[in-house]
Amino acid sequence: MKKYLFLLGISLMWGSQFYFAEQVLDTVEPMALAAIRSTIGACTLTLLAILLPHSSAPVKTGFRWRRYTLYVVIALLEAVLPFFLVAWGQNQVNSSLASILIGTTPLWTVLIVWLLFRERLHRNQAFGVMLGFIGVMIIFIPRISYSDATIFSGETAGLVALLMAAVSYASALILMQYLPTASVVLSMRNILWCAVILLWPAVLVMDNSWPRLYPADLLPLFIIGIFQTGLVYWLYTLLVHREGPVFASFSNYLVPLVGIVLGSFFLNESITISMIIGVIVVIGSIMLSRTQPYYSSYNDKI
Repeated sequence: MKKYLFLLGISLMWGSQFYFAEQVLDTVEPMALAAIRSTIGACTLTLLAILLPHSSAPVKTGFRWRRYTLYVVIALLEAVLPFFLVAWGQNQVNSSLASILIGTTPLWTVLIVWLLFRERLHRNQAFGVMLGFIGVMIIFIPRISYSDATIFSGETAGLVALLMAAVSYASALILMQYLPTASVVLSMRNILWCAVILLWPAVLVMDNSWPRLYPADLLPLFIIGIFQTGLVYWLYTLLVHREGPVFASFSNYLVPLVGIVLGSFFLNESITISMIIGVIVVIGSIMLSRTQPYYSSYNDKI
């Protein structure tokens, strides 16, 4: 029961991030939003590491260069790239559609595990992946057909960016099981600080200035940073260590539903038939592909 409560809490936090991001993207640039949420999230986990007694447990000192290389790689895949891609993509499409496409993360997790670890897919897993891509195409095709934009601009580019973010999340999810187990809080704190170091120079290069924030931006930004970046990654990594990356990826069951409900009721976003059919197909494909963790061992930690 506890692991399902973890899933529910993580899903609600992540599903609502699109709603809060929509409130600030008119005034905050995507790269700046990625940097701000990473900074607030890193500060949150730093404070949590101080408050939690067990978080100060010693971490294995061998192969430190490997461990910090892993931190940087996960920071790129779990924060730097997807935070920017989601924010940029959400400038092109509405929050409901963004939540649906990020909800495909479990399908990419299954596919990447199969490609990289050569683990045999069971029949349901293979059918689930194929069905998931059908669901994505149901969402994609109407927007490509009725738009004159190329894949590098407009709504189509936003859709591609969001799918790339989902692939990035899935890749990081697989790597997160190799984080040191002595302290999940310290590991995620280090990852987010790595992201902060990488993102702020990118903000200055891409935006040519520090972000200008307005009072109305502060509450959504703190909610995104504290709950949807800091605390959620702590809970998420705990779940990855306890139940494996594939089970943890099923937190995305409710992400599209939460995003659609918030977007339609509070942001007055239009929900099309293709979106409804697409999200039903995607969630059904995730349920179909659900299985036990794919790895033969979780003990090869760094």
